[in-house]
Amino acid sequence: MLLALCSVLKDRRRPQTARRTARARRPLVEPMEGRRLLSSLPYLLATNPQISENDAPGTMAFKLTLTAPSAVPVTVSYTTADATATAGQDYVAEAGTATFAPGQTALNVAVPILRDPTNTQNQSFYLRLSGATNANLLTPNNVGTITAPQAAALSIADVTMTRGLGGTKTMVFTVSLNADTASPVTVTASTSDLTARAGVDYAAKTQLLTIRPGQRTAQFAVTIYGSPTTVGAQKFFQVKLSGAGVPLSRPTAAGILLYGA
Repeated sequence: MLLALCSVLKDRRRPQTARRTARARRPLVEPMEGRRLLSSLPYLLATNPQISENDAPGTMAFKLTLTAPSAVPVTVSYTTADATATAGQDYVAEAGTATFAPGQTALNVAVPILRDPTNTQNQSFYLRLSGATNANLLTPNNVGTITAPQAAALSIADVTMTRGLGGTKTMVFTVSLNADTASPVTVTASTSDLTARAGVDYAAKTQLLTIRPGQRTAQFAVTIYGSPTTVGAQKFFQVKLSGAGVPLSRPTAAGILLYGA
């Protein structure tokens, strides 16, 4: 009888002991709650920028972004590291701490790029991020690329303007050189009709342009005649480049005339 009573008492204590053990093993933060706490922090990521050797010396900007504004400052340490590019020859080594002020979601880390006349291939280096506070670091290793220099080439851009109701205006076309040259580059720019007519809508023009060493652009100005009405279809004429001593990457541009004041 005494053995049976002890067995019953022992069985009654077992569920309580199991419950106490389960409570002791339960994590302080439930898995789902932990995921919610983690996701409450913004993510921090950076871009992988490029710059042409033609634009060196210059500055490469790595843009750091938070996916959401933070109510407290967010900090992250950064440092550059060689890949195929070499610090001191292709770029200037940088290290420091970037800080997002409360509410700020973007900032730049600037790395100076050096001119390397021996560079004939794309070269890259790392911007490594670490030790982020108040944010989840999404992209710790980011790559900056210095692209190989391109051969010098000329291009001309389209221009759009409103004609006006009388008198004349000037439409200015920009001719651009994509790389520095050791000697002057000359090119001839000439207008020609499309739907717009020379002498009625604009003044025909041909001009020899010169871009000197250290410069990248030249301007070609065309006189536009006003229209007596504000209603009418757009009209177009063309400017063409020719006779250049370097390749033409975009040899023609459109002059687009809109009606109105």
